[in-house]
Amino acid sequence: MPDLSPGPTSPSPTNPDPTPSPPLRSWQPLLRSRWWLGGGIGLIFALGQALEEMLLKRYLGAAQLPFDVALWGTMGGVVVWLSLTWASRQEARHQSELEAALRRQQLLNGQLQRTNAQLALLSEVNHRLAASASLDEIAAASLEYPLRLAPTATAAALWLADPSGDVLARTTGHPPARLQTLRAPYAAPLTTGYDPLPVLLTPVNDPDGLSGACLVCPLTYGSLIVGRVEMFLPRRLTLAADELGLLQTIGGEIGEAIAGARRRGREERSIYELEQAIAEERARIARDIHDGLAQTLAFRRMRIDLWLDWLAQDPARLRAELVEFKQLLREQIAELRRAIFALRPVTFDELGFVGGMHRYIHEFGLQQNWRVTADLSPIGPLLSPTLEAICYRMVQEALTNAAKHAQADTVSVHSAVVDGGLQLVIQDNGRGFDPGREEEADGEGPRLGLRQMRERLAPLHGRLTVFSSPDAGTELRIWIPLDAVRPSPLQPPAHLPLSREEQSTL
Repeated sequence: MPDLSPGPTSPSPTNPDPTPSPPLRSWQPLLRSRWWLGGGIGLIFALGQALEEMLLKRYLGAAQLPFDVALWGTMGGVVVWLSLTWASRQEARHQSELEAALRRQQLLNGQLQRTNAQLALLSEVNHRLAASASLDEIAAASLEYPLRLAPTATAAALWLADPSGDVLARTTGHPPARLQTLRAPYAAPLTTGYDPLPVLLTPVNDPDGLSGACLVCPLTYGSLIVGRVEMFLPRRLTLAADELGLLQTIGGEIGEAIAGARRRGREERSIYELEQAIAEERARIARDIHDGLAQTLAFRRMRIDLWLDWLAQDPARLRAELVEFKQLLREQIAELRRAIFALRPVTFDELGFVGGMHRYIHEFGLQQNWRVTADLSPIGPLLSPTLEAICYRMVQEALTNAAKHAQADTVSVHSAVVDGGLQLVIQDNGRGFDPGREEEADGEGPRLGLRQMRERLAPLHGRLTVFSSPDAGTELRIWIPLDAVRPSPLQPPAHLPLSREEQSTL
């Protein structure tokens, strides 16, 4: 880091000689006045000679020569003394003006040097952060550049803000155990929160900072504070206003880079989760086709061999088999339509999440010949993209479960905000079941879908409550805590487009 203090600097293309030599003494004012000065002295002598001839010649006689010598010598000396005194004062005033102009130029040169050095440092910070591909590389730069403005610091630490508490991300100069000792005198202000501006802390019992000080540089991203850099000094350091402003600007650049790295990390995780969701959905559809349609058709293919024998031997039995087979085909066609409907993309970009879900629910009900009512208006804009995807999965699984097993003709879907969480209620008037019964050994039945829903809710600390009894319909109550998937305060407020694409792909 170039020296930011004003003073002599080396020559540069834009400033060839920051400290020029003092100019020679100038007699220009005297030279400009030489004609007036000479004319005035000549006029004085001429007037004096004329007065002498008119008034004194008759009285002086022989004493005229000594008198002339004394008189004109005295007058000449006085005139020369006055002229030189005036010229000297003019030159002194001019010289003081030149020296003041030189000092102003030197001050401007020093300020220009400081500004150039600060701009060079900011340019280096921007290039370094732009070339950093990971959060670890940004963390290394987070300690390097603030320390340029505090070269006497013996140690530094980078803390990143997190909803669960501040995290020590990187240290330099001393190990973390030693840093805890250095932080002890400033523990109170460092744990009460973040200041959006750089601040110099001193121990309570040493306000002058003779025993040490801590310079704190906040890392900001807009109005959010993503962390801070703590620099520990052996004694108090005085920073100029422009240096504090530069430190604040560097903190903003680093904070924006950290937020960008986190955003890229979330996008990468979203891509991974999207791929996982696609793989799970494909596996589910393949399992449904294999366990349902494929096995049924394979079983009926074997029955056709018997039907060929019954054509002549037992036509009545064959007729009954064909009637049953017709009903079975109707059920399999409906099952195949459900699988095809599940493959259709659900787009929330045009209608928003609530509007898109209403359309999905009503189209699903139309495909199943249900009477459907849906009210998701209490959701409003409070959901994150992650929670929207989870809600879609829950509703999809509940409706699919009802279509497979409930034999209902009326289904309703409602939402509400209860106890700090989102509650979804899905009801049908189907045949119902006994929730207390254990799942069948073959894994079929409504409880298989319920188990999958519970597995999805478990990582979020959500709950699934089932109210059902035979011939009395089924009511599912799904509760998801909003805080479990609420965006972190360190994230930008805007939703990530990738999560919308995930929902569209689903």
